Amino acid sequence: MRSLARNLLKLAVAAALVAYVAAHLEWRDALEEPAASPAEAPILHPGRIAGDWRSGAWTFRPDREDRQPPGGPGGLDAASLPDGWRLRPGFPTLLRGLDPGLYALGVGFWALLLLIVAWRWTLLLAAAGVPAGYGRAMRLCFIGYFFNNVLPGLTGGDLVRAVLVTRGLEERRARAAISVFVDRIVGLFGLLALGVIVLFTADLSDTLDRPALFRLRLAVLGILVLGLAGTWAWLSPRVRRRLRLDSLLARLPLAERLQAVDDAVTVYRHHPGRLALAFLAAVVLQAAAALSFWAIAAAVGGGLGVADVFAVFPVVQSVSAVPVAPAGWGIGESLFGRFFAAFGSTFTLGVAASVVFRLTTQLGVGLVGGLVWVLSRERRRGASAAPRS
Repeated sequence: MRSLARNLLKLAVAAALVAYVAAHLEWRDALEEPAASPAEAPILHPGRIAGDWRSGAWTFRPDREDRQPPGGPGGLDAASLPDGWRLRPGFPTLLRGLDPGLYALGVGFWALLLLIVAWRWTLLLAAAGVPAGYGRAMRLCFIGYFFNNVLPGLTGGDLVRAVLVTRGLEERRARAAISVFVDRIVGLFGLLALGVIVLFTADLSDTLDRPALFRLRLAVLGILVLGLAGTWAWLSPRVRRRLRLDSLLARLPLAERLQAVDDAVTVYRHHPGRLALAFLAAVVLQAAAALSFWAIAAAVGGGLGVADVFAVFPVVQSVSAVPVAPAGWGIGESLFGRFFAAFGSTFTLGVAASVVFRLTTQLGVGLVGGLVWVLSRERRRGASAAPRS
């Protein structure tokens, strides 16, 4: 009953987030007239954009003759656009105008990420003493991507991956399962490290005011420092002795299981080289992920530069990984929309970029993962092991 109530609550939160996003989207094209004073809101003239809105070959035709912008009943073209005015294409217009070349570039960056992810996991499995080839690691990763689309958050497929990797193992089953979560934590640290590097090196003053930039820097750096410090404390024998962590674990309920998990985690203290290499791989693949989002966002209509995306992407992906909504839908869209608006673009463009990105990298890759799951030996073995009625 508690599980059902918890799942219903998560679905309600996801529905509320989707409703919030839908309510703030601009579904119609509009022409924005600058406000007469900073205290007033810009005036939006709804209408329809004919032609490619990103080029100079477009015409804007207003909906109502009594509230027409300059240009008369025939509409307004790019050459006659007054200073300070700008087009605000609606959500359907953004999706229809997708640039295929930039979109293909984004898909290419994500394909590179998929290759690195599987290799990083093989490093962690080897450090844990679990035999696993690159091909099997890649196959289980794709199966995990499939289940990410039906379980809450961006990490739901990790549970399935942890179960499947232990099949057929007589020893070190706990190490194999925990390697999945160590892999996810290393990836999160790489994501935060990438965000810190960009936030403290790139010039973002043109797109984000100083107070907001300071808060963003402090939040990302604080989470990274606390996470790394906690990991170091957990793996350090000296710190563990001073905190009497081993005796504390022995007194807790389910002490044997907790001890097995602890042993599976602390094994990585003996392989600092592989752990460091996995962390560097995480930074590289997160850079590929950010570049993938930048290219797909540019294919939709742009709005953010590469440095802006590198600053925003780690924050949104980290929050989207919280297991609240299935595959993080609704969370990422609302955050990307707000960040795009804060960086001088529009909420609608941020949502459109997020939707196309997720449909490609989550749903698209998840469908491939579903095919891998149907054809996989893991599914066939599971079916053959099931009792027959």
